Amino acid sequence: MQPFNSVKRQAEYLEPMSSTCELIVFDSEHLNVFAAEVTYCQPHWHKAPEFSYILRGGFTFTVNQQEITLQQGDFVYIGPDIIHAIEQSTPQSALVTWQFDATLFDRNHAPVTGYQTITPTHANYDALRQLADTHLAALLQTSAGFASLANTYQLLAGIEQASHSQAKLASTTEGKDDQVIKESIGFINRHYQEQITIAQLADQAHLSYYHFSRLFKKVSGYSPFEYLSMVRVNMAKPLLKDVQLPITEIAQAVGFNEHRHMTAAFKKYCGATPSEYRKSYYSDFQWRYSDKVLESTDNRPILLSDALTMLRQSIPS
Repeated sequence: MQPFNSVKRQAEYLEPMSSTCELIVFDSEHLNVFAAEVTYCQPHWHKAPEFSYILRGGFTFTVNQQEITLQQGDFVYIGPDIIHAIEQSTPQSALVTWQFDATLFDRNHAPVTGYQTITPTHANYDALRQLADTHLAALLQTSAGFASLANTYQLLAGIEQASHSQAKLASTTEGKDDQVIKESIGFINRHYQEQITIAQLADQAHLSYYHFSRLFKKVSGYSPFEYLSMVRVNMAKPLLKDVQLPITEIAQAVGFNEHRHMTAAFKKYCGATPSEYRKSYYSDFQWRYSDKVLESTDNRPILLSDALTMLRQSIPS
C-alpha cells in the first residue's frame, strides 16, 4: 500500500517528492491496490489512472475544480495528471483504490482521460462491480503471472466500456490555472519545513495575493494556508509514531511556528490532538500490524481480504 502523501526517507526525516504530491511504486503486476479508512487526502496528482470504490460512508472528491459527492457503493475514475483531493463526509469512511501503471497502456490502448462517477444507476455498474470483486479475489489467491495480469486488463476494459457508454465524460483539459497551482503545490511540498507565506507564493506565481488565493481554492478545493497545514500534518504523522521524539520538536521539524499551531491543525484535519493521535496508534495493535505490513503513514489501512468482504457486503439496496 502506498501512502496518500508519498515520501522518501533521507536520514531520520521524511522528505516530499520534488515534482508531485504522490509517487506511486508499482509491484510486478504494474499495479498498486490499497484499502483504507480515509479522513482526508490533500490535493495531488499522478501519471497513473485511479479507480476507487466507496466501501463505507461517503466522501467529497474535488476533481478538476468540481466537487463530487460519493456514497457507499459508488465508483469514481480519475484519469492521469488530474488534481484531486478527498475528504470524508461521514466518520470512518473507507474506500479501496486501484492505480494502474502507465506501462499497462500503449498507443492503441491509451488510458481513459477525464474523470467520471459510476453509480448503481449506471448501465455498466453491475458488470464493473463484478470485475472489481473478481480482481480483488484474484489478488488474494493468484500469484503473479499472466492470469493475474489478465484480470487487470479485464478491469481496465470494464472501465473503458463504462466510459464509452457515459453520455459525457468530464473534460481533462489542463489549462494555465492548473499548471500555476501545480507549481505552487510542488513548491510547498519541497519547502513545507520553511516559513512560507501566501504573499511569497503569490509573488512566485506572478499574481496578486487575492487572485492567487482565489485560484488556489478554485483548482485544489483548499486555500493555500489549508493546504500547507495539511502537508505539515501529514509529515508529522510518521514522526509521531516515534515516541522518543518530543511533540514540540516534531512541530518545529515540519514547519509549525508553535506547538499550539500543530495541535489546532491536527484537531481540524484528524479530529484529535497530536498526543491523542500518538496514543490511538499505539493502542490499536491491528492498526500497527497492518501499518507495518502495508507501509501506510497517513490513513488507517484495511487489509485487502477485509476490503473484499466489505465490497461484497456493501451492495446498494
